[in-house]
Amino acid sequence: MDFAKIISARKIIGRVEGDSINIAFGIDKFYIPMMGILITSLILNNPARKFIFHVFLDRVDEQDLQKLSELCKLSEVQINIYQVEPELFRDFYFEKGYSIAIFYRIIAADFLADDVENLIYMDSDMLCLQSIEEFLKFAPKNILLSAVEDSGKWIPQHKKNLNLRDDYKYFNTGILYLNLKVWREKHISEQALKILAQDKYLFPDQDALNLVVAQNNYQINYLANKFNYFFRVDGVEQKLNSDVVILHYAGQIKPWHAWCESDLKKIYESYQEKSAWSDFKYLPRNYQENRLMGRALRREGKFFEAFKWYWLYAKDKIAVKCGKF
Repeated sequence: MDFAKIISARKIIGRVEGDSINIAFGIDKFYIPMMGILITSLILNNPARKFIFHVFLDRVDEQDLQKLSELCKLSEVQINIYQVEPELFRDFYFEKGYSIAIFYRIIAADFLADDVENLIYMDSDMLCLQSIEEFLKFAPKNILLSAVEDSGKWIPQHKKNLNLRDDYKYFNTGILYLNLKVWREKHISEQALKILAQDKYLFPDQDALNLVVAQNNYQINYLANKFNYFFRVDGVEQKLNSDVVILHYAGQIKPWHAWCESDLKKIYESYQEKSAWSDFKYLPRNYQENRLMGRALRREGKFFEAFKWYWLYAKDKIAVKCGKF
C-alpha cells in the first residue's frame, strides 16, 4: 500500500544536520499544545541531543505553526509536519473519547521507512522527566519494536477477548521504539489495517499491533516501566518514583483539565510554563466535560462562569439524547 498518497501536504520547520533522534506523533489539531509541551520537556531534559520530530495530523493553522517554530529556538530541532487525509480510516471503529488520529501511528512508521532507520513513537499525553539516554541504551536497534508491558487487572480478560495466549505480554503503544526496515519488511502496517477492518476493538491501534505481533510470533523487546510510567490524576494519588523517565498520564482526566485536582499536575504545569503554550487553556469538548468544568469553577467561587458551563452541559446533553450530536 502506498501510504504517501494519504499525505496531502508536508512542511518542514527548522533544519538539523548530523546524528539525531527521530520521534513521531499522530494527533489531531486539538492535541498540538499537549504535544508541544511534551516536546519542550524532551528538549529541556536532553540539551545535548538533536531531534527531528515527525508530526502526523489532520490540520494545522498559522498560529500553531508559529508556536511550533518557537521550539526550534530552544535547541537543534527540526519539525516535519505531514497533513493526513483521514479517509482511509473513516470505516474503522473507535470508542468515544478517541480520535481518528490514533490510527496515524500505524501509517507513520511505514511512511518514514525510506528516510529513517529507528523511530520513537510517543503519545502526546506524556512528559519526559529526565534524559532518554538510558531508554536508547535498552532499546535494541535491530528488533522490530521495544515497548513497555501494559498493566492492570483488566489485562487477563482483555487478552481472552482478543484470543491471545495467557503467557503473552500485552504491550502498551504509548511509546514504541521501532526498526522501520524490519517494520516494512514484515508489512506491519498492512497487517494491522487488515485486522482493524475485520472487527471492533476496545483499543483499536494498540490491539491491532499486539495481534500482529502475537499471531506471527515476532520477537520484540520489553522495557522497564519507568520508560512508560502509567500515572493517573483521576482518583487515588500515586507515588511518582524518582527514576521515571517518561511519565504517561493515563486515565480520562488529564493534567491540562481545569477539573484535575491532583497536586501532581504541577509537574505538568511547570513544563507548560516553559513552553510556547504557557497561555494554553483547555476548553471542554463534550457535555460531560461541560459539567466537570462547571463544578471546578463553582469550587473556585466563580459562580457566574460555572453557571454558563452547567447551562451548556444541560443543552448539549439534551441535544445528544435527541440525536442532534
